[in-house]
Amino acid sequence: MKATITRALLQGLPAPADGAAKLRVFDDRLPGFIAERRRTGITFYMRYADERRRTREAKLGRLGDVTLDQARRAAERIRSQVSLGEDPLAERDRRRAVPSVAAFFEDRYLPYVKERLASIREVERYFRMRILPAFGSKAMDEVTPADVAALRQRMIAEKLSPSTVNRHLAYIRACFNMAAKWQVVEGRNPAASPGMLRERQRDHYLTAVETRALLGALDASPSRSAAAALALLVVSGARKQEIMDARWEHVDLGRCAITVPKAKSGRARTIPLSPFAAEIVRRQLARREGDSPWVFPSPVDPTKAVANVKKVWEAAKKAAGLPDHIVIHSLRHSFASALANSGIPLFEIGRVLGHSQLATTTRYAHHAPERLVATAATAALAWDLPAERIKELAKAA
Repeated sequence: MKATITRALLQGLPAPADGAAKLRVFDDRLPGFIAERRRTGITFYMRYADERRRTREAKLGRLGDVTLDQARRAAERIRSQVSLGEDPLAERDRRRAVPSVAAFFEDRYLPYVKERLASIREVERYFRMRILPAFGSKAMDEVTPADVAALRQRMIAEKLSPSTVNRHLAYIRACFNMAAKWQVVEGRNPAASPGMLRERQRDHYLTAVETRALLGALDASPSRSAAAALALLVVSGARKQEIMDARWEHVDLGRCAITVPKAKSGRARTIPLSPFAAEIVRRQLARREGDSPWVFPSPVDPTKAVANVKKVWEAAKKAAGLPDHIVIHSLRHSFASALANSGIPLFEIGRVLGHSQLATTTRYAHHAPERLVATAATAALAWDLPAERIKELAKAA
């Protein structure tokens, strides 16, 4: 029905007829203003057409929660907004469409990174252990830099290492970057500047003497498969999982190479094998049992890859007299440093290690002090300064 909606009309508005769910009154003074009578009460609406000529209805509230005058003023505001080309419900719909952090992670981000990252297990573990419990129930556009800072502070209080804290923060930032790219959220990434912690860089890397001692200790180990895998890590600079997951179908001894179908970058890469590294692989081939697909099979079940090399590593490290802080990943740093100290360009070192960015290689390739001294001395050679003159200058200083 159509009438002027007044307090008196609302008081006398009858209940819907039998079989009808509602009775609607369309105001004849303000087009689109509606009073809807149901058996449970009266609710106000404002009907309008958006810019695409679609009919929209904005709920203004129930009588009792709002007054008739409040509902009418709200309806007038909506009418003014529509006249100016705005859609009052569009922003509400946009907010309702924004998923929670947990829903976005499960439904969109996790399937996406599973196809691209070799480190997916770490990503998933970090999200489930700390990130989702911290703000997984919040909508993506509700997470603030303060939320990220609070999680950062909790991780520091938990005494996690700076590198572990930084990886958590980097994963949050990457997740929100993808949400922005896919237009799930707008505005600034709450983890854009999360306050990365300074990571302590250890300058120690294996010397030639230590490397030979470690290889000797591994060669004497009774755990042949695990020891051979570790030895290959020493002389190839490969990532631990790349070697542990190596299958014979990926090995080409003719080309002296092992193909990694999906590296950390998400793309395939090739591990070049030096003659020493290729010999380690040939020895494994000679020990191959049946048709085991693994280059480094489990000693218990050859149909599975060797699962844990930690005990063998600790025993070999002790036998070689290496410092306690040296870890398996240090082998990769040492390999890069050995190449850098031999004058190999960083670009080539990066290709061997499978880096996608030169900055990563720079972080890995430490130079020995002796080489840095020799490099610095190049200036004196360029100036053709005689050794006697250099000694005189040193005394004067």
